[in-house]
Amino acid sequence: MADKKTSKPEKPVTIGIKVPGKKVRESHKVSKNKKGEVIVDHTNTNKGKWDKINLTKKAGAKTVKQGVKAVKQYHRNQGR
Repeated sequence: MADKKTSKPEKPVTIGIKVPGKKVRESHKVSKNKKGEVIVDHTNTNKGKWDKINLTKKAGAKTVKQGVKAVKQYHRNQGR
């Protein structure tokens, strides 16, 4: 059985999401912090309170891949 400490750390993923009303895509960086929580960071603009969102608490994401899926689904559902 593999130890969790010896498994490969997940690399951060940057995704671009098309936002209605804007000509360019907004980029979102999904990564893990030192505590192991999945975080999304809005890299283009400062979103104030929502600049960095903890997806482990908000969406139950445990991996970066699940975090990317949660971000895409949120924007799809919200039409943003």
